[in-house]
Amino acid sequence: MVAITVPLNASGDDGDRARSAPPGSSADPSGGTGNSDAPGTVAPVDPPAKRGVGTDQLTPDEEERARALALGQDRAARSTSEDVRGRTGAPQYLRVELLEDPDGGFGSSTADRRAEVSYYDYGDDTLVRKTVDLSTGEVTSSARTSGAQPPPTRQEAAEAAAVLLRSPAGAGLRQDYRAATDRQLTDADQLTVRGMMYRAPAGATGQAAQCGEHRCMTLFTRVRGGPWIDTRYLVVDLSDRVAFRVR
Repeated sequence: MVAITVPLNASGDDGDRARSAPPGSSADPSGGTGNSDAPGTVAPVDPPAKRGVGTDQLTPDEEERARALALGQDRAARSTSEDVRGRTGAPQYLRVELLEDPDGGFGSSTADRRAEVSYYDYGDDTLVRKTVDLSTGEVTSSARTSGAQPPPTRQEAAEAAAVLLRSPAGAGLRQDYRAATDRQLTDADQLTVRGMMYRAPAGATGQAAQCGEHRCMTLFTRVRGGPWIDTRYLVVDLSDRVAFRVR
């Protein structure tokens, strides 16, 4: 085992009607002579979605809405796309970001806010980007790109570790873990894992040559609460779900 410096770019880790009702009306929470089944009460309503303004960071409600809108009308994505585990039904979610408006700013009101939702489709190794207008609920643009490899998510890094542990290439990792803990390494949850995208260098041959078109990564692994284990010489091709040594 050796000391490891982890790069900084590695990742692993409507209105409420009752409020405005006049006193004495059927929606008056103070009680009245309306026709409610339970006089003096108001049926619970869902709270309004929380929205940011201008350059505010996207709220959890906005992120959830953007993701739902991005795939809501995309029947092809819901029928043919694959996630990192090879399951059909939706591409692998990567991230959602607040998007600048065409004039170069972020707008000054809720109505101006747009979000870009990014997915990776492991079915055909393409990056999918969709722009969503959070005010109108419209998907205003959609694009697929081959060969684009944004940083991995924690879920992808965890799956890469699982693929490595099932591979003969993971024998050294299992041995080092046992030496450090005197326990068997049988599950990726026993590790703290960060991932960084790997692209094939010029002249690469074999499985490594596909990295760049395929989604490949190197891992930085650590015994939970313990030392780092050097796995930088191993690469996991998540597109083909194989692991191999590069040096």
